[in-house]
Amino acid sequence: MKFIFQLLIFLILSFGAAADTLTVMHYNLMYYDREYEECTAANNNVDSKDEYLRTIIGYARPDILTVNEVNASVSSVERIRTNVLNINGITKYKRANFSGSFLANMIYFNSEKVELKSQDVIPTSPRETNVYKLYLKTSSLVQGDTIFLYCMITHLKAGSDPSDEDDRTAASAAIMSYLASSNLNGNVLLMGDMNLYSAEEGAFVNFTTPTGINQFRFYDPLSMVGDWHNNYSYRNIHTQSTHTTSDGCHSTGGMDDRFDFILSSSSLTTGNDGLKITSYKTIAQDGNRFNESLINPANYSVPTDVLSALYNNSDHLPLKMSLYSDFSLHSATKSNLVPKLVFNNPANNKLHVHVPEGISIVTLNLYSITGGKMLSYQGAEPVVDMDISGLSLGIYIAEATLSDGSVSFFKVLKIR
Repeated sequence: MKFIFQLLIFLILSFGAAADTLTVMHYNLMYYDREYEECTAANNNVDSKDEYLRTIIGYARPDILTVNEVNASVSSVERIRTNVLNINGITKYKRANFSGSFLANMIYFNSEKVELKSQDVIPTSPRETNVYKLYLKTSSLVQGDTIFLYCMITHLKAGSDPSDEDDRTAASAAIMSYLASSNLNGNVLLMGDMNLYSAEEGAFVNFTTPTGINQFRFYDPLSMVGDWHNNYSYRNIHTQSTHTTSDGCHSTGGMDDRFDFILSSSSLTTGNDGLKITSYKTIAQDGNRFNESLINPANYSVPTDVLSALYNNSDHLPLKMSLYSDFSLHSATKSNLVPKLVFNNPANNKLHVHVPEGISIVTLNLYSITGGKMLSYQGAEPVVDMDISGLSLGIYIAEATLSDGSVSFFKVLKIR
């Protein structure tokens, strides 16, 4: 009996240690600060786009933001950092060095959690692909122990002609050749507007075919592989277009394409290298948009101001992914997490979670240690009592999304 009690205490102390999450967001900004053809200062004004982005970023709160379609100039990529991200006293966001032509990609990151180790360029056409190596600012960083994450941003050729598909295939081959020659492995994300219509396209086949000594390949974290274009079965993951009618800049046709992706290495699906995908979604995609606009029929999946900003800012919707880390990162130490979210640990038949006045719990998901979702709550309450009586004894990972946009992870020991 004494041994069991000591073991219980050990488990509580061990698994009560602080963990953290990285929120990754990818977004095609639709000619940010760039006038091109029918996209003008009248229908795609950069000052207005800054306002929209401030609203969207304030809602999504990304730690890592990757973007397509920024005007290819240092002033334009810096404008996002200074006018959108580092505002109202926030100073934590940094960016990579500028690289690109015509329409650029860029990465912005929360420097309290991650830092940029290096960057590289893959000469793909019609736009280059950027490779960024980040490292997490773990509590063991002073001992030289950390976790690396590669973010590769691409923007493949648009269009449905055979020549367009050939261009996408050629670019994907260059990307996979780079991975093979670099012997890259571990935590790798490939994100961007890939303009793919089907998983049968050569580009997607290349991305998902093992290559090199490490037999590296990418995976769709949603495991929703098929013919995405104008297919009702994939209505929940379509990312373009937010509009059904033209204003001269936004594409039309409604939501009927999955052009935007965050593909991942196997390490991020298994968690073998310190990070594990726990969620991946298209922001404001409620599954009721098929061949319709973002705002009609009514869309209640995000706050009204966020919905309006998404509709006006771009014809693409942003993607949001959560990566779980077993380490406490510098911006999310135990001292600033505990007052915000309180829970019982260990838990018997009920998991009781509450947050301070003025904040509510939007979602509460409970996962097994192998990543399977066991229980889920959705609502808007400051207190949630989740019935866990049907669960086996053991350790579970809880993911709580709060009304202020923050996401917290914590471990729970289920006992009798």
